[in-house]
Parts: sequence; C-alpha cells; structure tokens
Amino acid sequence: MDFRNYIRHTLLKKNDRVLEFGPLHRPIASKEITPNTFFADIRSTEDIKQLYTSNEYLKSTGLTVDINEIVDIDYVVKDSYKETFKGVEKFDSIILAHVIEHMPDIIEFFTDIKNILKKNGHLILIYPDAQYCFDHFRNGTSFIDAYEVYINKPNASKRVFDFVYNVVAENNPGYYWEDVTHEDKLPVNSFEKAVGAYNDAKLDKLPDDTHFWPFSDYQFIKFLYDMDRAGMLGFSVEAFYETEHNTQEFMVVLKNTPSKDKSGKTYKEMLNNLCNRNKLAHLKAKSEKLQAELSVERAEKGRLQRELSDIYSSRKWKYTQKVVRAIRGVKKKSNLS
Repeated sequence: MDFRNYIRHTLLKKNDRVLEFGPLHRPIASKEITPNTFFADIRSTEDIKQLYTSNEYLKSTGLTVDINEIVDIDYVVKDSYKETFKGVEKFDSIILAHVIEHMPDIIEFFTDIKNILKKNGHLILIYPDAQYCFDHFRNGTSFIDAYEVYINKPNASKRVFDFVYNVVAENNPGYYWEDVTHEDKLPVNSFEKAVGAYNDAKLDKLPDDTHFWPFSDYQFIKFLYDMDRAGMLGFSVEAFYETEHNTQEFMVVLKNTPSKDKSGKTYKEMLNNLCNRNKLAHLKAKSEKLQAELSVERAEKGRLQRELSDIYSSRKWKYTQKVVRAIRGVKKKSNLS
C-alpha cells in the first residue's frame, strides 16, 4: 500500500482541517485536495533549508533532502502544541510521517497533541521500522525507556548515545530484507563522539534530528499497549498497517477517544498477526533462497549436459574412442600372455 496516497485520497476529507508536522520536501497533505491544510515544524522554512544544506544527521544516515522542494511552514512550534496553537481552531486530522521518533519525550508528545485535535479526530502516524533502516543495529525501545525520560525530563542522554554510537549510513530497506547477515554494515562510529553527545544531552544540548525511539512495527504496537494500560495514551487504535516486504515504514491511525478495549483484545490480535507475518516472511524468504539455489544448480547441470553432448558428437571424441579401444586391446593381450 502507498501510505501517502491512501492518506491523501482516502483518510482525509475535503473539508477537514488538516495539520501536518515536519513535511520537509515530501508533504503528504495537499492544499489542492484539502484546502484547510496547514504545515508545522519546530523551525521556520528558512531555518529548515539551512539545517538540511549539510549536517551530521545527513552524513551519518546517508539521507538526502531536496532543499528546493521544502514546503513553506505555517506554524513554528514553540514550547508546546497547546501554547503554539492557543486560540486556533482544533484539527480534524494531524499527520506525522517520520517525525515522532525525533521527539525527545514521546510520552509528552501523546499527552500534548490531544490539546489541538478535535474529539474523535485522527492522529495519523507513519513510522520508520528500525529493522529496515539506518536504525537496524539500535537497541530498540521499551515503555520503561520512554517513561524514564518522561519523569526525568529533559534527560534523553541514553537515547542520544545509542543513536550516535549505533546508526549506520545504509537506509535501503531492500538490503535489510535480504535473508543474509549484515556484518559488513556493523556500526563503526566513534565511542568518544557518542560519549560527547551523551554528556551534551545531559545539559539538554541535543544533536540535530536524532532518532530517539527506534521501533519495529511489533515493538510499536506493544509500546502503545503498555501506554494504554498505564492510562497514558488517551487514544484508541483505529487502524494499523504493518511494514510490507521491501519497505521500511508502518502506519497507525489513532482516534482521539480513550480505548474501550480493557482486555487488550485488539492489541493481542495485532501482535499475533505480526508474529504470524514474521514467520511467513521468514519461510517465504527461505523458500525463495532455496528456489534460487535450485535454479542455479539446474542451470549448471544443463550446461554440463550440453558440454558432454558436444564432446560425444565431436570428431575428437570419435578418435579418442578408437585410441581407448586400441589401448584396451593391447592391455588385454598382454594379460593373456
């Protein structure tokens, strides 16, 4: 599924008030399709262009951003969403694609974003799957990781260290979906640099565009479940779209109403489906690998058979047969004598 087109043409209604955070050069919402669309970021348009001209994040992850395609920002977020949008009509849909992993306090994000979303409004999240991007060798995220940052704010130093130390400059999902090991891409980043970033983060000096919260699709659903049962989510999961083969992102649609699923049945179903998906994907990859190996063996067998056939039909082979028969005759006579 093309998540972006699905959002643009199916999830968003023409008269919706839409807010998209961090659109950069690839906005999902379109003012031509949904006229009441607005774009927001923590930086102004000019500051964003300056940031992405060249920075450590781009160098360490291998990403590129087309400066000329960066969209104009309508709202620059300061302090909180509640304060930034004070006096502004609430939104029907809020979109964040590859954005909330950059937020130092992910629990605070869910708490604050509700202030600017209409009741029953939709929070649409596209998230990079850490298994299939430059976060591949990161140490994952659990609820306690996020909770520690939430209660000890603004200290996200552990998350910064993990990013600086373990990110790799390979972001092609096809590479990670291959059924092979990836030792050739192991992180080689400087320990001293990671410690420096860790110490700076303790002083609330955060590097540009850190991925604080690496999740697989399975881990993210488990995180939402943990948030929900702790009474800290405040949303219900309306739809979930897992990471598809040879891609690197999943999508979750949350509704701004508390979940009524006290038994966790919805989460269990999603997690079970993901477990089965992962098993099937592994078996499929293994089958494809065996089929490819079998195809190579068949091709090699065919080549050898053709070579043998050519030898049998050649003049040289006929002469060789005569010589072999002659040698055998001499040897037989010698044995008889």
